[in-house]
Amino acid sequence: MIKQISIVLANYCPHCVPFSVSNAEKMANDLGVSLRILDIKDSEQERVADRLIEEYGDWSEDYLIPQVFIEYEDDRVNHLLTGFSESVLATKAAWKALFSSRYYRKLLYQQTGLIQNSIKTFVNRYLRFNGRCRIHCDKLTSLVELWSDSKIFTGAYVCPNGYASRVLCFSTEPDIKWFKNFLTNQVGEEMVKDHDLRVATRHGWELESDLVTEIRSLSPTDVINVLYWTTYPQTEEERRRGMFLCSDPQKGKGCKKLFVQEIMSTNRLCPKCR
Repeated sequence: MIKQISIVLANYCPHCVPFSVSNAEKMANDLGVSLRILDIKDSEQERVADRLIEEYGDWSEDYLIPQVFIEYEDDRVNHLLTGFSESVLATKAAWKALFSSRYYRKLLYQQTGLIQNSIKTFVNRYLRFNGRCRIHCDKLTSLVELWSDSKIFTGAYVCPNGYASRVLCFSTEPDIKWFKNFLTNQVGEEMVKDHDLRVATRHGWELESDLVTEIRSLSPTDVINVLYWTTYPQTEEERRRGMFLCSDPQKGKGCKKLFVQEIMSTNRLCPKCR
């Protein structure tokens, strides 16, 4: 099974932003996995990108970007695409050729054929967005899975440094009690306050007209319920704390659970995993 898509880029590069990022997001949504963005202007992300490209990609001291990779759960990595140094149209043509290729169609069949129709599949296809952290930093955030089954998908929007700005629970029936217990078990009762929990609904007609039938196959009420949890600190002490995802991609460690620490801490692992 595919674990994630990784794209190496620079925000100043016209071959990268916006269309290569959009195409990488489309690919991640098609395959039902997360997208990891590695910006070479960020020193920490650049080190990860250099290792990835040197081992699996088109390596040179001044390598071309963007470069796109598929990473599997068994640690295999496939290089998919490298941008061109010529016209941006050449990189656009490379993306178009990839999406129309037999290889990509086979990839879709193999990946989605192993995933049952579920809330997780629906969220990965239609309700996964990139945003910005805003609180801890100004970097892009991505949705990281925390727990799921066929009827519930719970994930957190996390920045590259591991700060979790929002936690969401998608389900066919909203169960605030379950969601609150899930959060409390990870970050403690003191952090989870009732007034920070929000409930929303997503309908097929507000997304795309042909999604009404797909939502109906998942939900008896024809809607996907979304529970949100974002902390709203009231005191100076609360403002100094933040939620983080226990995961250190460089060391390959982490239990992928939430934990609380000083908001400006550089620790990537919870106390237990350290």
